[in-house]
Amino acid sequence: MVVQRKWGDNHINKSFKQIDRSTWLIGKFVLHRSPSPSDTATWNDDSDNSSYTLTPGDASAVWSIGGNAICKVRYTEEGVTPESVTLNFVKDRQPSFETPRVLHHAFDKDRSYLFIQRLQGRTLDTAWPTLNDYWKTHYMSAVVDACLEMTQWRSSALGGVDNQYIPEYFLAGPKDDFSVLHSGFESIGMDCSSFVFYHADLGPTNIIVEHEPNTGRIGIIDFEISGYFPLGWIRTKFRLSSGMNFSAMASDNAIAWRAGIQKMLEAKGFEDYSQAWIKWRGYTES
Repeated sequence: MVVQRKWGDNHINKSFKQIDRSTWLIGKFVLHRSPSPSDTATWNDDSDNSSYTLTPGDASAVWSIGGNAICKVRYTEEGVTPESVTLNFVKDRQPSFETPRVLHHAFDKDRSYLFIQRLQGRTLDTAWPTLNDYWKTHYMSAVVDACLEMTQWRSSALGGVDNQYIPEYFLAGPKDDFSVLHSGFESIGMDCSSFVFYHADLGPTNIIVEHEPNTGRIGIIDFEISGYFPLGWIRTKFRLSSGMNFSAMASDNAIAWRAGIQKMLEAKGFEDYSQAWIKWRGYTES
């Protein structure tokens, strides 16, 4: 007897979809190809010295649409400021750096569909190996200047620009409870009498630079973890977050970017609470 398995419309051949030249969606996972070997990749391909990394893909995904638009799909988080609201807030302040223009933001049950303008250029992570020392220092200074510029946007309350929560996982409570951020910042000794605007994920993949350096102007993307924070969190986040590291193909020194930025911030008088955060979390330094 032949056994027939019936899966409805959920056919196996629908499990594999190509997103762009280097990214595939496989079921609930995202497979990304990098043009160089990596110790952290899922596997390396000796045939062309590339590497492939498989990650859970059901939290968020990004698609390029044509040459001028990007669609970001992610699960919504209750009580958290939508990225589109933050992007519009920043755009209205006409900053010296570029930011994506919101084209449309739609919500469907538990998902968010954000369509934004693609900034022209390439990520700093991609550009870094091709830059000389002058331009490397310039872009570090440009990001520090952007941090200083954003500190002029102030609030009396911690949170997003619409008074909702910021998804800052470094201080979140159990089950991603962002309502405890204020007590967390106070516990590590930060001044919480006033708050400044900060993009808390300024790694090299979120900085857009020209294909060939000319004006030196930068763009900043991915404002999901942005809003009003204590001033002390700015330098501290650079000290703590490995998410701001270079990729393996950008630099042999993964922490060079955030180490350079935090030193420049130190020279500007920004305080460092990283040791207090480590103690508060109960971690030990390796």
